[in-house]
Amino acid sequence: MSEKVKCPYCGNEIYNDVEQCEYCKEFFKEPEIKGIKLISLGQFIVLSCLTFGLYSFIWLGLNYKPIINISNSRDRKKLQRLILIGISVCLLSGLFCNYVITIILAKILLLSISYRVLRIIEKYSLIKYDSAIVHNEIGWFFFDILYVVYFLGTYPERVHTPGMRWCMNTKNWIIYSLIFILCAALAVLMTYYISFWDIG
Repeated sequence: MSEKVKCPYCGNEIYNDVEQCEYCKEFFKEPEIKGIKLISLGQFIVLSCLTFGLYSFIWLGLNYKPIINISNSRDRKKLQRLILIGISVCLLSGLFCNYVITIILAKILLLSISYRVLRIIEKYSLIKYDSAIVHNEIGWFFFDILYVVYFLGTYPERVHTPGMRWCMNTKNWIIYSLIFILCAALAVLMTYYISFWDIG
């Protein structure tokens, strides 16, 4: 049962089971999204390369329930509809179209899903922590699910500092950008060779 105690930061009376003081807005434990399986950017990139990009969908599947749990009914329906339609279109494209079209459709699907997930997290943070966190549109557009992984990895800093768009030093961004460009180049080469063999 909840009891009233004094906030150690401002001295006002609050309930002992709250995560944040309603008066001074100090946190008593780090903000988090329960159930999310966090992974480092390096691990995500390596696993994506090993699975030819399929790890983005695997990661989404592993974290689908925690994301659904923090969404409102409207966003939940939007996300479910998007996933169902998107996967159906990609599968049909894979069966009846060439590899390049399937890759483009998969990229559009991942962009759409990652945007919806980011919006769910932002709305949840505003309600739960009264923190108006925001995502970076450039990071989202170029990195889709990889950006969501980074966004969740820096979630506590974002909640503490609303409006922060980047939470990583320049050196790390350069390293990860180079890795991403290398992976993208390999994907383009693979697409070219697969298309070449299909024509041959």
